[in-house]
Amino acid sequence: MTDLAFADHFGAGRDDNPYWNESVWFSVSIPERHIHGMIQYYFRPNMGMLNGGPCLWDRDRRFQWDCLHYNWSHLQAMPPVEGKFDMKARNSLSCRMIEPMTRYKIDYDKDGLVLDLEWEAIGPPHELKTGDGGQQATAKFHIEQPGRMTGTIARHGEVFAVDCYSMRDTSYGAREYESLACGGYFWGIAEGRSFHALCMGEGREATCIGGYVMRDGKMASLVSGRRDVFEWSAFGPARFRFEGTDELGRAISVMGKIDPGLVFTGYTDHTVHWSLAQWDWDGVELWGDNQEFSPAERFRLIARGERSLEDVG
Repeated sequence: MTDLAFADHFGAGRDDNPYWNESVWFSVSIPERHIHGMIQYYFRPNMGMLNGGPCLWDRDRRFQWDCLHYNWSHLQAMPPVEGKFDMKARNSLSCRMIEPMTRYKIDYDKDGLVLDLEWEAIGPPHELKTGDGGQQATAKFHIEQPGRMTGTIARHGEVFAVDCYSMRDTSYGAREYESLACGGYFWGIAEGRSFHALCMGEGREATCIGGYVMRDGKMASLVSGRRDVFEWSAFGPARFRFEGTDELGRAISVMGKIDPGLVFTGYTDHTVHWSLAQWDWDGVELWGDNQEFSPAERFRLIARGERSLEDVG
């Protein structure tokens, strides 16, 4: 497998494009309480900016003004940093690499939320490669890696123990969202297996353009696949099946139940319906998430009832 250790560092070959982007993302969840969230930040070094922070929600309150916590901070100057995974932001979020490609410490303390978390890899990283022009315009280089998040989340005095499966990703390259269409980015992890897929399309059917399958100690890229939605919630899928084949010829068929998720507007050109997901893969339960993304104007039409999630084109 290709050595991807360079992914933990700022990308080589940075040009002067103001939209050059260096991103970091970790998921976090308490599945039994249907609490889900993310810790995400990205540098725009040519703008001198750092965007991002933690977001946490449950299935009852799903907007930035009423979810459990929302501190996606756009207007932060890029702080002095030792590296992509060694930084502290103005909004108190910090990340520290303990062991390259393996362990990371995440801390945060602001507005009643305290994070004391550690992420540890349970599988190798996978480079997401696609032939899709829109996706290529959002990241020159992009990896996913399955892991486990442990520690505590304290919110206004209530303390939650965290011990969950967690995906992380990191990327670099010019990121221009105007070229991105509609689709879903989703994944699931269980003991000894995981998967990730990126599907593009509107309506009930979407075509897989990248991802991986990890099973029996072997990780391999998806070479084909399709997502079929059977049921919708207000802003995205509530239940769908994904079927695909990896480069080793292994077939995967998973059924997902998708929580009502956060309506995330951190990317101004696109809106993401970001949800906790429970998967059934040959009778094995996996947990993960589904990130349903759409151009912002299309999402507004759907939210206003002027367009249906079923509509294509």
